[in-house]
Amino acid sequence: MRKLCFILFLSLPHLTLLAQKNGTVKGIAYDTLGKRPVPDATITVLQKKDSSLVSFGMSDNAGRFSFSDLAPGEYRLLITHVAYHNTNRSFTISETDKSPDLGQIIMNDKTKVLDEVIVTSEAPPVTLIGDTVQYNAGSFKTQPNASVEQLLKKLPGVTVDKSGTVTAQGQKVNRVLVDGKEFFGNDPKMATKNLPADAIDKVQVYDRQSDQAQLTGFDDGNSEKTINLKLKKDKKKGAFGKIMGAGGTDDRFEGRFNVNSFKGARQMSVIGMANNTNAEGFSFMDMMNFSGELSRMMRNGGGAISIGADDPAASMLGGNNSGIRTIWGGGLNYNNIIGTKAELTSNYFYNHYNPKTISDIQRQYILRDSSYFYNQNSLTDNINNSHRLNLSLDYVIDSFHSLKISPSIGYQKANNWASKVYRQYGSDGRTSNEGNSLSGTNSSAYNLRNDLLFRKKFRRAGRTFSFSLQNTLNNSDGDGSLESINNFYNETGFLYRRDSVNQHIQTNSDLNGYTARAVYTEPLFRRSLLEFSVGKSNTKSSSDKVTYDYNKNSGKYDELNDSLTNNFRNTYGYVNGGIRLRTQKKKYNYAIGASLQRSELEGKIISGIKDSVINKSFTNVLPTARFQYNFTRFKSLTLNYRSYTNQPTVSQLQPVPDITDRLNIKNGNPDLKQEFTHNLQINYNGLNPFRNKTLFAFFNLSRTENKIVNSDSLFSNGVKSTRPVNVDGVYNLTGNISVGFPVRFLKGSLRAGSTLFYNSGAQFTQGLRNDIKTFIAGPRISLDMDWTDQINVSVSGSLTYNKSTFSLQKAFNTNYLSHLYEAEFNWQLPKGINFSTDFSYTINNQLNSGFNAKVPLWGASLSKQFLRFNRGELKLSVNDILNRNVGVSRTSNQNYIEDSRVNTLRRFALLSFTYSLSKVGLNNAGPGGGVRIMGR
Repeated sequence: MRKLCFILFLSLPHLTLLAQKNGTVKGIAYDTLGKRPVPDATITVLQKKDSSLVSFGMSDNAGRFSFSDLAPGEYRLLITHVAYHNTNRSFTISETDKSPDLGQIIMNDKTKVLDEVIVTSEAPPVTLIGDTVQYNAGSFKTQPNASVEQLLKKLPGVTVDKSGTVTAQGQKVNRVLVDGKEFFGNDPKMATKNLPADAIDKVQVYDRQSDQAQLTGFDDGNSEKTINLKLKKDKKKGAFGKIMGAGGTDDRFEGRFNVNSFKGARQMSVIGMANNTNAEGFSFMDMMNFSGELSRMMRNGGGAISIGADDPAASMLGGNNSGIRTIWGGGLNYNNIIGTKAELTSNYFYNHYNPKTISDIQRQYILRDSSYFYNQNSLTDNINNSHRLNLSLDYVIDSFHSLKISPSIGYQKANNWASKVYRQYGSDGRTSNEGNSLSGTNSSAYNLRNDLLFRKKFRRAGRTFSFSLQNTLNNSDGDGSLESINNFYNETGFLYRRDSVNQHIQTNSDLNGYTARAVYTEPLFRRSLLEFSVGKSNTKSSSDKVTYDYNKNSGKYDELNDSLTNNFRNTYGYVNGGIRLRTQKKKYNYAIGASLQRSELEGKIISGIKDSVINKSFTNVLPTARFQYNFTRFKSLTLNYRSYTNQPTVSQLQPVPDITDRLNIKNGNPDLKQEFTHNLQINYNGLNPFRNKTLFAFFNLSRTENKIVNSDSLFSNGVKSTRPVNVDGVYNLTGNISVGFPVRFLKGSLRAGSTLFYNSGAQFTQGLRNDIKTFIAGPRISLDMDWTDQINVSVSGSLTYNKSTFSLQKAFNTNYLSHLYEAEFNWQLPKGINFSTDFSYTINNQLNSGFNAKVPLWGASLSKQFLRFNRGELKLSVNDILNRNVGVSRTSNQNYIEDSRVNTLRRFALLSFTYSLSKVGLNNAGPGGGVRIMGR
């Protein structure tokens, strides 16, 4: 692969020379009746033989335009403008005439053209409507049976990564709408992965303003990048969708379906999927959000149902680290307008999630003058079943008042089982302790939430009032067991102690709370307003844990373990008030303000060892500031400063030690202070939709005072004791820079960029401060080429450099590099045959012995369309042809470095059949021309 990259590098000068042999065309768009040039006209260059898109741009203020790097051949020029009829002109690039000058090209004003003049119209591929970029889906060809995700990959200025995350105009897309309405909630992947590309007429990309900004008419900086998918008219009659089923080797299977019915304002969709191939099919964001809410609810002393977490300082090594998953899921989405004033949005999800993971962990803990090691082999089998129902009713009372109510309910059951064998030893190889454990938990939880938003406009523009109220009610019950044996050895290797545990554990957690906020805005001048806000929040939570030891005499779990039985009671609330000045000009806007917040934390811990009561109060002034400058419609610079606090939890404050894990004792610290963070974001967006050029830069810098970190103490028997403490001098920097531009002589586009992460933190080990600095940089480059309408090729490469330094023990500083190279080839053959193949090569360096990995992954598929209107597709696909897949990763934490290996899917073949409920490949409008600009 490195040889291939070297050959490509040597070929670049040759390719540049070839590009220099290409030609240039220029001309002037001119209105003869008005005797004036036509600025801002859309100029599109098309292949004359098939009208395929070559390039597009705009005329300048003098009506002039030019295009370079045109290969020899015959072309057609299409000129469009909202005020003029379309105009065509043919030209040729040849060896004898490489730079044709078309002179003045006459355009006919729509208001003055004679009635007998017949004008034809073509749909341009890109249209600018105000600040919205609109793509004509028919101008961008995709493979048959492609999803919206494949369509988005073809659009200039839009990218989709391997996980399905969509980026448009340099920003992550957080919301995808269908005809202006939500599709299965606010998860973009639900629409991009399930709707077919041939159902889409237009793709609109814009910045969706917040509810508050829409109310006041002033940008508050809380907009989110949004894509709206406009359906074709024929898709709003009857039903459309797809059904797929597949079976393969090693008992692998896949199945999915989506059926959609859209008529007027009514939207109804049903989706479902099942597989044991780790295919996501559609995203499980709702399930993950539900688990996250429960995790936050129970963080003050209880078990949470959760699915993984990532350390931001973890190295960006490749590999599938999620084990093997069996997934079942389904959902229903229904949207409609009730009467003339109410809009209903609703969706329901069911998910069955069963990951099975076998893992091998090697961890090195870093002390001042030594280190110790921890090895663990584990097996987990988790089964999660969840239901979630979301409703939203937006009622327009009159032209000045509206009310929005959004209730949701979720229910989840989990059955988690885990076994592990572990060993802890010093640098001399001497074992300090070892053991094994077997644990299981059955738990259930529900979550109720309701959001209410009242909005009022006054007759004076900019004067508004809004009130929001959020109520939450959560409950979780768990019933589990734990059996473990721990052996402790002295310096001579003699077993001097053995601890055995056989327990039954019952848990219950409750949370209920509310958050209320009122905002009033008053216009000061024509383009300025004052914003006054006041808020109040109160949350009460409880967590009960009862532990029983096994009684050999009775054969039951009836001996209460006082040291592991406790009750938490926690109340957290705050009151705040703030003022902010917002000004909005044509070229720039800014906001500056501050709020005063008073918060109180009360906690009570009833334990068999010792009861404790905690009372803490905090008062803070929280300043904010934001400035945005718009150089042009598509170039802007934004600076955003904010400050916020993070309160210590009751479990961090309580003085009673938690000895649930006898090898890792957790202590609280009642003297903890709250964290205070200053955060500055810098964001630059540059887009040229006509040249398909993008430049995006994002930096996030934060400084935290009184950061809560762990202070670890290691005893001679291998037991670790942890206590939270405050520390200053914690900095964090993240950044991302990316550029993109077309490479016309390769019929493709190139994207390059780099991610950046830097963290300066601290940890205490044996009472000594250990300053830890982590630096990660990840340059990347990709080239996507459409050599013909039937052949698409993409290649990419990325490096990740990771460096960590430790002030206590410089000998354990780490410095390593990982590589990832990828290639993909798609070929649409005659008679409905399609061939696709992809290859990736991952190189992970500097892992522990047995973990270094050079992983080549190769997959391929061959499909054939048949039946009437190509509604059927038979596909044979092979995953990991070389049978080399492994899941390895390295994680740098505050006081240890961990290498891990997990089980992964290896080679398997899959034969699938897909049936489309609509005609495939017959509604492609073909390439249109150019970019059209329209005012709003």
